[in-house]
Amino acid sequence: MSARGSGATRQRARRLVLLVSFLLFPVTIFYFSPVLIIEGALSGAVVASALVFATQFFMSLVLRRAFCGWLCAAGGLQELGATAVGKPAKLGWRTRIKYVIWVPWLCSIIACAWVAGGFTMVEPLAGIPGGVSMNSPLGLPIYFGIVALFFIPNLFLGRRAMCHCICWMAPFMVLGGKLGRALHLPQLHIEPEADRCIGCGKCEKACPMSLPVEALLREGAIVDAECIQCAACADACPKDVLKLRMGGTR
Repeated sequence: MSARGSGATRQRARRLVLLVSFLLFPVTIFYFSPVLIIEGALSGAVVASALVFATQFFMSLVLRRAFCGWLCAAGGLQELGATAVGKPAKLGWRTRIKYVIWVPWLCSIIACAWVAGGFTMVEPLAGIPGGVSMNSPLGLPIYFGIVALFFIPNLFLGRRAMCHCICWMAPFMVLGGKLGRALHLPQLHIEPEADRCIGCGKCEKACPMSLPVEALLREGAIVDAECIQCAACADACPKDVLKLRMGGTR
């Protein structure tokens, strides 16, 4: 199979996994809840979302934001939306909004745990009776509200705009990726052969995160905090300039 053919197969597999993840969202949505973790902290309990966020952080030491590119249900929803309106998202200062949201939220978790005397128990299914998120009609407004939050703004702001702007999970992985790089751990990343680039722009068009791939590849490795290691840029490159690698970054 040619490199282009294997790349197309990889992207089909990636999108299929994202689609399945989104279809399972009614079951899994509370496992990513920013509210349940606060409620758990108030009672000193480590709930499912706390375990998920911690897992994302530690995985990102090596995998960086691969979860966003390969497994995230909200990411899959946004890529479905991009098939209808695929314009690039505007980045710049908008990528900092999620930290303005994340820092007070994280501080509130710490404060609630402190009031409760610390985390004293582990209750993964707290707030998730039976382990299924949408187990009653009362959960439907929450589900459709989050779906609308991650879908509708992208129609106006560009593909995966909510990943850039509001995702409360992204900072865990961004910080984990930065720590892993500081510790010189081998990391999943896109590695280019910049001298072979012909400047066709196909990589930037394919990037679901709207990154300036051609500019980034000239820096030796694409280690931008918004890169989700999806390899869409590599699989769109006609000259096989970009490759998804595990190892040290320059």
